[in-house]
Amino acid sequence: MNDITNEEQRRENLEIDLLLEGLFQLYETDFRGYERRSLRNRMFGYMASLGLKTVSSLLALILHDKAAADALCRALVVHDCSPLFDDAVEFRVLRSLIDSSLSSFAAPKVWLAECLCVEEIFAFAILLMEAGLYDRTLIFATCSNDLLLQEIRRGAFPLERLASYEESYRRAGGMRSLGDYICERDGQAVFSEALRSRIIWAQYHLGTDSSFNEFQLISCRKSFSDFNPMLRKRILNLFNDSLSHFGILNVPVANDTETYPLLAKYRASDCHGIYRRMI
Repeated sequence: MNDITNEEQRRENLEIDLLLEGLFQLYETDFRGYERRSLRNRMFGYMASLGLKTVSSLLALILHDKAAADALCRALVVHDCSPLFDDAVEFRVLRSLIDSSLSSFAAPKVWLAECLCVEEIFAFAILLMEAGLYDRTLIFATCSNDLLLQEIRRGAFPLERLASYEESYRRAGGMRSLGDYICERDGQAVFSEALRSRIIWAQYHLGTDSSFNEFQLISCRKSFSDFNPMLRKRILNLFNDSLSHFGILNVPVANDTETYPLLAKYRASDCHGIYRRMI
């Protein structure tokens, strides 16, 4: 029985390898460095929605149907939505560092990498607004999937979440009312145009693309765990190449200089995953 199970597992792994290679070769979308277990779960969820039983049948579909391939790519990156200001302690630390560090730069640039939900992006926009830095800051919000990016840039979320988000905002040190940043449109809560005016939206692949600017804050809070160890090291080096001296790095990695030697250049804060570059 174990031999059969092992054989089936090897076959499935090969099928997944071929599918990921097909996505890369045909559509220049690279999931080969993603953590395999969560990727498999999302893949099989998408297959179930189509009534497909094997990865090979999914591969045959996406090789000949770009719309299906686009939908699969979106399914492979989508996360459960994180609430606005989902970690009050982390956002309080970020608020303090933004106030003390970014204000010394004439025109700060912020990179929110592989942001997969509206709440993640606009939480940072609010922090910058309340630090008095928003009007001279550019926020680069990037995502590997263009369909998802277009959805996110609408800046909308279900109106029924507003009350709980107001409480999260207050716990994270909010200085105003969350309603000051939001209007109602077509039955949804939508972040105001004033809060969207300094955001640049772009498709970007962390696994293959190179550094494109120098930033004073880089954050990849939620997506980093999707990547396998080799890709994580690649991405950390990319962030290091893109971050200015005394810039803020917000990535959920342990302060382990043996595994990640470049962290020797950084000073860790008391909050897990927040660093300041010193060298």
